[in-house]
Amino acid sequence: MISPWDLDAEIVFDRWIDPGDELDFLQRMLATHAPAWCTKLRVWRSARDQRPVDISRLGALKEVVLSACYERGPTYRALVQQYGKPEFERPSGQAELRGSHRDLTLVISVDQAVLSPLGKKWSLGNKVNVQLRGATARKPSGGEWTAKLFAELCEQLSPAWGHVGAVAEYWAKVMSVSPRIEAVGRDFGRYLPGLFWLNFFGQRLCEHTGKSRFLDTRSHVVAEVNAGVLIGLSPDPGRWDTPEYQAEEARVRQHLGADLFFDRMRPSGHIAVPAWDS
Repeated sequence: MISPWDLDAEIVFDRWIDPGDELDFLQRMLATHAPAWCTKLRVWRSARDQRPVDISRLGALKEVVLSACYERGPTYRALVQQYGKPEFERPSGQAELRGSHRDLTLVISVDQAVLSPLGKKWSLGNKVNVQLRGATARKPSGGEWTAKLFAELCEQLSPAWGHVGAVAEYWAKVMSVSPRIEAVGRDFGRYLPGLFWLNFFGQRLCEHTGKSRFLDTRSHVVAEVNAGVLIGLSPDPGRWDTPEYQAEEARVRQHLGADLFFDRMRPSGHIAVPAWDS
């Protein structure tokens, strides 16, 4: 069950983050913003497979995360032994980070293919998800902490796109539960998943759409961050389903271009985003 206080933050990259220093920056930011949580930092594979990360050692996070992302299980190894390696295999995978309490979880995804097909949709496979839950998310400081971390991630790591918002907002705008649970709004080959409480539009989006259009937006927060623009719709992420918030969202969406965002009420086949893998 989704709590109305649960928050998610996500940054998505238009580049492979393995060769770069993004994970080293992330390590330093976690040590600064969540030092107590980092005392038991580990990559969680299962109850029996938890791999500690020494936050004080430079490069430790990248080393453990990439090892976990690229590792293949016994079923895969058995198939390779029987049939040989796939012709087009690439380094890719996902790692879950846990710490000293359950209220904070990070999920890091790495993929050598910047843009890859996922069924009929296209996925940007390099991303960091921050999940805030429980009592920590219920505190007013929970939203402030998440927003501050998100802004610093955007400043330091220059993602292609990012968002922060209530989990319920994301599910209402992006997800479908029938006939199966599916992220119907995620197709980075055509549009962005939506417009949320906080939004970051990176350099390539600014060049494609026009940076002045983002900066000319009238909303609660409009700030130039690194080579991109941060736009916030409201002081409170929990107000996403109020008429006032929805009117603000509709106005900003129209100003930036309705086709730039997925809309379950008005699906569009128009390609409104740049060629991420160019």
